[in-house]
Amino acid sequence: MRRRRQDAMIEAGERMRAFFCLPIERNVVSAVDRIARQLRDAADMRASWVRTENYHVTLRFLGEIDPLLTVDLKRIARKVTRALAPFELPLERLGCFPSVESARVLWIGSDASPAFCGLAASLHHELSRLGFPPERNQTVAHVTLARIKGKPPPGLARVLDRCDVPTDLAAHAERLTLMESVLTPSGAVYTPLFSTPFGGRPPDGDRVP
Repeated sequence: MRRRRQDAMIEAGERMRAFFCLPIERNVVSAVDRIARQLRDAADMRASWVRTENYHVTLRFLGEIDPLLTVDLKRIARKVTRALAPFELPLERLGCFPSVESARVLWIGSDASPAFCGLAASLHHELSRLGFPPERNQTVAHVTLARIKGKPPPGLARVLDRCDVPTDLAAHAERLTLMESVLTPSGAVYTPLFSTPFGGRPPDGDRVP
C-alpha cells in the first residue's frame, strides 16, 4: 500500500512531508499517555494534544521532499545505524519550548545523551551531503505531548512540577524510522516509510527464517 502511494506521488510529481524519528514501544506510549492525561486535567489551557499513536522522538524534520529521495535516505539510515548499539532514552522530566513562560510546545524527555547526540550528528552530516541545510544539534531528546495555542496559563510551571513522572521511565531506541506526515483537518497522520534497525541487523521483513 505504501509503495503504491509513493509510486502514485512520483507519477503525479507530488512531494511529501517527512521526518526521521525514533519510535517508542507500546508500554512507554501508555505511560506517556497517562502523564499527558494528568496534564490535561490539571492545566487549564488551549492546546492541541498529540494522539498516542503519534508519539515518537524526532531526530530530524526534512520538510517537503521528492518521494524518489527515499532511496538515498534509506542508504543514509543504514550507514548511520550500522555500528550503533541500542540505547535508552530517559523520559524523566517535563518541559516546554522555548520556555515555560512562553510555552509553545509541551514535552517529556531528558538532556540528550552522547549516543543520541552521536546519531543526530551523523545523520545531520549525511543529510548535508545530500543537500539538506545544516541544523543545530538537539540538546534535549523529547516526545512532544502538546502544542499550546495562545498564551500558556500562568500556573503551568507549578502544574509541571506537581505532575507524577516515574523516575525510571525510558524508551528503548533500537531503530531509525523515516516517517511521512500528512496534514488533515483532524490532525497529522504519520505513516512509517521504512525502519532501519541499529547494529546492521536486517529489518524484520528481510530476516531469513
